[in-house]
Amino acid sequence: MAKNKNIKKVVAKNGEVRYYLNGKRLRNKSGRTKWVKQNTNLLKENYSDKEFSSLKALQKYNEGYKFNGKSIQFVYVQLLKKLGVPFTNIKNNDLATIQDETGKPRFKNFVEVLRSIDEQAKKDIKFLQFCAEVGLPNFRNRDFDTFNDNRIKNIVDLIELLDSKSFKYYTLVVYDIQGDMARGRVNALLKIRDFEIFVGNKIQEIASNSAFMRFCYNYNLDIPKREILIDLSDINPDKELQDFFTNKSSNEGNTIFIKDKYKDVEIEINFS
Repeated sequence: MAKNKNIKKVVAKNGEVRYYLNGKRLRNKSGRTKWVKQNTNLLKENYSDKEFSSLKALQKYNEGYKFNGKSIQFVYVQLLKKLGVPFTNIKNNDLATIQDETGKPRFKNFVEVLRSIDEQAKKDIKFLQFCAEVGLPNFRNRDFDTFNDNRIKNIVDLIELLDSKSFKYYTLVVYDIQGDMARGRVNALLKIRDFEIFVGNKIQEIASNSAFMRFCYNYNLDIPKREILIDLSDINPDKELQDFFTNKSSNEGNTIFIKDKYKDVEIEINFS
């Protein structure tokens, strides 16, 4: 015989509200939530204050947008509509039910939603401004030129980024030339410092008249993990630093850029 799944509500003489399922008392919060879900159309006087609050929360959840059943901010719906994502066939206001042209889910997970917004913001200044205007996390106070290529032109820029309202709760993660990882502000910045000293000394050995060096870093965001990622690994180990120099490149007044030696780094060198 199937068990009765209806929640029974009992009000004791002292006014305490109790909830039962098949004779077993439930925890107050769990029982209240389940009872309200089963009794959504009663008159207001039939609800306690806490039950009525639960009812309002349930109504807000049912009317709001979700991804795989988890509530999301309406701003994401606004942005996806601006991207031209169709909402005509959405079920239960759940973004996970939106399909592409082949009938498959358009977004496998919420990270793909964030990624589509991020990619558009990097190439469309008006879209980026809209993201900032509606207060989307990670887009407040963003400068388009910086956001467009995620370029950090010096350590000061990086520190300002870490101190900004948008990223103050993010963790800096840096991979060095050998691929070893450093996490956290202090350890990661030390990795970058050691990298600049190492490469700077190498360049001085190759061209003693190198008067100015600028290290520009391209950072990547892992939004779900709240991480700022910089990879300094050597992506061209078969090419030495001196191979980027020609006989005339280090002449006085010249400038060269080393772009494809270290993964997330571009090095600008001026010669005197």
